[in-house]
Amino acid sequence: MWNTAIWKKTWGDQLILGLAFAALWAAFPWIYIGLSAQIEMNAFQDVLLRAIPKDWQKLSGVPFAEVATHGGRVALAFVDPVVILAATVWGVTRGSDAVSGQLERGTLEMMLAQPVSRRAVYVTQALASTAGAACLCIVLYTAVYTAVAFGPWAGKVDPLLFLPAAANVFGLMVCMGGLAAGVSACDSYRWRTIGVLCGFYVFSLLTKLAGRLSEQLGWVGYLSVFNAYEPQRLIGGGWDAWQLLLQYDGVLICVGVAGYIAGGLVFSRRDLPAPL
Repeated sequence: MWNTAIWKKTWGDQLILGLAFAALWAAFPWIYIGLSAQIEMNAFQDVLLRAIPKDWQKLSGVPFAEVATHGGRVALAFVDPVVILAATVWGVTRGSDAVSGQLERGTLEMMLAQPVSRRAVYVTQALASTAGAACLCIVLYTAVYTAVAFGPWAGKVDPLLFLPAAANVFGLMVCMGGLAAGVSACDSYRWRTIGVLCGFYVFSLLTKLAGRLSEQLGWVGYLSVFNAYEPQRLIGGGWDAWQLLLQYDGVLICVGVAGYIAGGLVFSRRDLPAPL
């Protein structure tokens, strides 16, 4: 019975944030494709293939010739800050609330005073966060599908090609959520947990850029989880795209699950501070 109550409480805690992100992701593909369609393909190709230095292709992850297509331009929506930051914010905010967030609010002690185990509280939080991430990715893909199928580029690209890209977004959300939950289980202040994850986010971005731009520092890129977030590479269609997705999401989800497991072990053994 208490598990049901915890489940309802956890979904209630993330409901407003989930609805806000769902509204954002439902509208963003339509806005993005609508604005992109105002730039003719020939003009876009001229700018991308001629004005931008070829060395910058290392940053895109795919050749500019592939980006300068209708499918490539839609795929860029998945690496837009609106998608990446929202996915990261979801993982960090929900993961940081697993332990340190509730400790900081003083609600965890009251919850654990009831006949419910720490494991039930922690696992429910992890499952709710993951399920919420899945629901948001479904909203995002549905919006992309309808915007491609019925928008200004209708009939020029198959909307099913972007399903692996949406699944890669889900992998990123699970990864950040698990890492945040692991850090949250070790701390008692949510602001400090979020600060650690922000530092990790910046570190991952910088190491990915260093690995892409420098041949001597190419190995540094493997230190970044964002090396496994490459949705623009997953629109080729066929088995190759799904095989690549398995590699990318395999890394992201394994990192996230490892974070959840480590956090669960710490949370089950640590002493909780007395409420102030």
